[in-house]
Amino acid sequence: MQRRAKAFRRPYGAYHSDRDGHSDEELCRVGHGTPCGEYLRRFWHPICIEAELGDVPRAIRILGEDLVVFRDGGGRVGLLERRCVHRGTSLEFGKIQEAGIRCCYHGWHFDVDGTILDTPGEPPDSPIRHKLCQGAYPVEVWRGLVFAYMGPPEECPPFPVFDAFEHSEAAGVLRVRHSPCNWLQVNENETDPIHLSFLHTRLFGVQFEPVYAEIPTMEWMETPTGMIYVTVRRWGEYLYLRTNDMLLPNAVRIAGINDAEGETLFDRRGSTFSWVVPIDDTACFSIGWSDIDKELAIPGRTGYVDRRSERGAYVVGAGDVGQTGDPTYEERQRAPGDWDAWVSQGPMTLHSHEHLASTDRGVTMYRKLVRRGIRVVAEGNAPKGVHFEGTGDRPTYCHNTVARIPALDDPEADQRLRIAFGREVTRRILAGEYSKEEPGCADPRGLEEIRGALA
Repeated sequence: MQRRAKAFRRPYGAYHSDRDGHSDEELCRVGHGTPCGEYLRRFWHPICIEAELGDVPRAIRILGEDLVVFRDGGGRVGLLERRCVHRGTSLEFGKIQEAGIRCCYHGWHFDVDGTILDTPGEPPDSPIRHKLCQGAYPVEVWRGLVFAYMGPPEECPPFPVFDAFEHSEAAGVLRVRHSPCNWLQVNENETDPIHLSFLHTRLFGVQFEPVYAEIPTMEWMETPTGMIYVTVRRWGEYLYLRTNDMLLPNAVRIAGINDAEGETLFDRRGSTFSWVVPIDDTACFSIGWSDIDKELAIPGRTGYVDRRSERGAYVVGAGDVGQTGDPTYEERQRAPGDWDAWVSQGPMTLHSHEHLASTDRGVTMYRKLVRRGIRVVAEGNAPKGVHFEGTGDRPTYCHNTVARIPALDDPEADQRLRIAFGREVTRRILAGEYSKEEPGCADPRGLEEIRGALA
């Protein structure tokens, strides 16, 4: 981390501010050969929605590299370097073939793995096609998303399948949202639960549910796949635990929104499962599923966002509202969302001008985990999250739990009770002690066990 700006403790002190701020180069630069770029390239990343691949190639930019993605006539998806290996013409103007793609300029024919199948302008016995390959990356298609691995081919890990769709009824709406800023600024938002109380509730009105105005107890814990935050809010006679899941290096599973007015145990109906994919150092996009398990809603209970949306109200937190720059500038000033918070930090935030506080421990932990992964890769080893030693799908841990546990008279004692409640429930979900058969349903026996453990 480069040097911090000197903080002057005087009113009207802007004149004395450090004008030469610095970004954290180690964490922010994502190009080929950069420390973080090499770290990120050890993982599979979603690059586009499969249904958007039509009868012409699609030019994309991922991790600072200009590429072209297409589906050939045989149904295979290819991801090639955009510049043709022959004379540099862009393959975004190529012609898709039954197998692979032809460059528009001289008809050189490339397979999805970059192998040159034909060089029609060359003599039949020309050896050139056996000496060259077009740059290519392996891809996988999972639930309508195209994923790519852009690291050393000899280190390509198995494609990871997560348990976000553990219920047969689980679906989701595929979304892509662009942000003109560094990827880290977007991802850190999900390690920062305190902003729910201010950005989404206290300052501009309720954007999700009134319960989020309550300041929670907050803890952050490492998991086998990354890290989680554990927040517990007091809401009358209830304690409401909400946990979001950061999956290294750049994926997140966000718990569904709960009104905290009815008991539920290990509610795994995550509302979002997505990745923040760097386009380059100063742009990125979020891609994944929203409204997962929405059809599995608890009978008779609808959220604040749903209720207001049904009345036609403009609601930050509904669909893409607050997650893109689409509303007018003045509308976003009057009711800003997450997008405004991270984009307004600039194309690449000046980390030397930050002054992190106690509520930023999640941001600090996440940066440490990414930095640790960068160092591990630099030492020639596989970073955390690349390989999975268990069986079946990789576990995620986001969830909600609401239990009727009356407040203690002593505020400090009640604070300790909230912390104990969060730790006990989290211990059980990290150990896999929950049912995958009844998402979003209260479990009286399980709730009684938890209450008994806290007694």
